[in-house]
Amino acid sequence: MELLPALREIHVFEGLDDATLKRIAERFVTRSHPEGTLLFSAGQECRGLYVILEGRVRIFRTSADGREQVIHIEVPGRPVAELPLFDGGAYPASAMTSEPSRLAFLPRADFEYLYRTNPDIAASVIRGLGRRLRRLVQVTQTLAFRDVAARLALLFVGYAERAGAMPGGGPVEIDLDRTQEELAMEIGTARESVSRAFKQLRTKGMIELLEGNRIRIPDLARLRDAAE
Repeated sequence: MELLPALREIHVFEGLDDATLKRIAERFVTRSHPEGTLLFSAGQECRGLYVILEGRVRIFRTSADGREQVIHIEVPGRPVAELPLFDGGAYPASAMTSEPSRLAFLPRADFEYLYRTNPDIAASVIRGLGRRLRRLVQVTQTLAFRDVAARLALLFVGYAERAGAMPGGGPVEIDLDRTQEELAMEIGTARESVSRAFKQLRTKGMIELLEGNRIRIPDLARLRDAAE
């Protein structure tokens, strides 16, 4: 993936025109990293914004007794730990490449200069933070009140909408570039529970497995209703 298309998909830059995105892209530095590269550790001061162009990055926390809890697996086109950019705080978790990866990096000072000198970027950042906050509230409610099948359904709805699907549109196909174990990490459950939830959704006709890592959602609105 190239940087400019990736920036178009990042929520804090969503809606910006190509000229503005090119100004932002010019300040990024792109580097390749081998598997197992520690990008940053929990508690370190935020240095800037990472965007994954190739590979995967594991976001995790380590307990006092050394146990690792994976919070999320980020894939190409996704930013890594962007929230500390805004509050000046430390990284809340650690990040390490899970495979050979190519990442673009924007230093924090450059990011602050961009949104302080460009009103369009500042407005986009504010809108993006609002969408992120809504999603975090939704995730909290999902973990607290929904069973695993409902959590998985809502996750698939989110994937589809981020890929550009309209809530009331027709059938949707999405690339599921995550393992069942990674899906389990995202919705806070075990891999075996995700496997059972997959079967439930397929039996009810809410998802269909296609070749490769693609799934088909026959009716996105119906899947959302089932999740909610």
